[in-house]
Amino acid sequence: MSPELVGVAGLILMLVLMFLGVHIAVTLSVVGILGYVMIHGVDKAFNMLGMVPFSAISSYTMALFPVYLILGELAEISGMMRDSFRAANIWVGNFRGGLAMATCVGGGFLAAVSGSSTACSAILTKLALPGLLEYKYNPKLATGTLSAAGTLSNLIPPSIGLVIYAIMSETSLGKLYVAVFIPGVLLTLMFMIQIYIQCRLNPSYGPPAGKTDWKEKLVAIKYAAPTAILFIIVMGGIMLGVYTANEAGVIGAVGAFLYGLYRKAINKQNMVKVFKTSLSIAGMIFAVIVSAEIFSVFVVISGLSQALAKWVSGLNMSPTSVIICVMLVYFIVGTAMDTLTMILVTLPFFIPLMNQMGIDLIWFGILVVVQMELSQITPPVGLNLFVVAGMVKEKNISMNTVFSGAWPFCYTMIIFNALLIAFPQIAMFLPSLMK
Repeated sequence: MSPELVGVAGLILMLVLMFLGVHIAVTLSVVGILGYVMIHGVDKAFNMLGMVPFSAISSYTMALFPVYLILGELAEISGMMRDSFRAANIWVGNFRGGLAMATCVGGGFLAAVSGSSTACSAILTKLALPGLLEYKYNPKLATGTLSAAGTLSNLIPPSIGLVIYAIMSETSLGKLYVAVFIPGVLLTLMFMIQIYIQCRLNPSYGPPAGKTDWKEKLVAIKYAAPTAILFIIVMGGIMLGVYTANEAGVIGAVGAFLYGLYRKAINKQNMVKVFKTSLSIAGMIFAVIVSAEIFSVFVVISGLSQALAKWVSGLNMSPTSVIICVMLVYFIVGTAMDTLTMILVTLPFFIPLMNQMGIDLIWFGILVVVQMELSQITPPVGLNLFVVAGMVKEKNISMNTVFSGAWPFCYTMIIFNALLIAFPQIAMFLPSLMK
């Protein structure tokens, strides 16, 4: 059997295992190992298994996962996230739809210290849902906002999605972090504009909350200041070349720890929870990354990625057309496949294609992460939707309501991605200034 046919058979086996509900790490490892055995034999497969996992785990970038996860946990325990949402609520909560807008702004602040989309949505739901329901916000707008605001966690550093992309594509994480900053802020503003339009068209969707004067707004700055200062220290150092993304993560984690000590929120029980949660998630990610690397090696030796690049080159398509087609694939696949699986399965095929077409992998990475987050709120398998639906079930809000509320935000993200494709400098301006 030719390597290409083995590759196709491997893809079919992968889809079958995924359909049966086998964990993605097991699926990718089994397919990768069996495929390698069929092409190169058992002995070489054992050699590969001795090298690939070590190479993946020993990567300098892999150290980022526990560091930034610890940073996010410390930020939550110290009250940094809660205070940031409180500040956003005081500043924009008195507008029509203001509480929903404040949730988006709060999501942006939370994203600055947490790289997990689902965790961000869960925290926001816990913080914002009581106020949204108290002021009679339409459940569709409320749950849609809570789901969508969580997507900002991978569009404002630190971003777990960008770390995974950096490892899989072997690109600079520092440049990715800098590149995603303007898009993250822009998407936050677009969400707020969308909420404003929804509430103008249907005023009952988002009644204004209590008014706040300028004195209260100025006082509220102190609530957001710790998060803003921590973000500036982390991202400023990366952009100016003072330290690497790994070192920035450690500095951020130390900063969050010291702030927690100042707030007297750090104790033995909390620290055990921080390390237990962070290391369990990091361990899961490590296992998935190793399995993805094994699968990626199989895809390369099967010749499928090269065949795809050669086939697309033969179509004489422009790079922009190729990007649009890839984004359409991500959108379609994202409606039936969870985010992590989608990225790990597709990147071994698309990265060689992007290199062949001469497309900047930093720009492509930002587009991929946007599509990744879009799939988080796209029915019927958007993970953020299930997180929010599970938390609002006791309020008698149905899953269908959550799904309906998410669609306007999906449309906004599609328009946003179109803007990134049409104007690459939205993402590439800041990296061009890096030293």
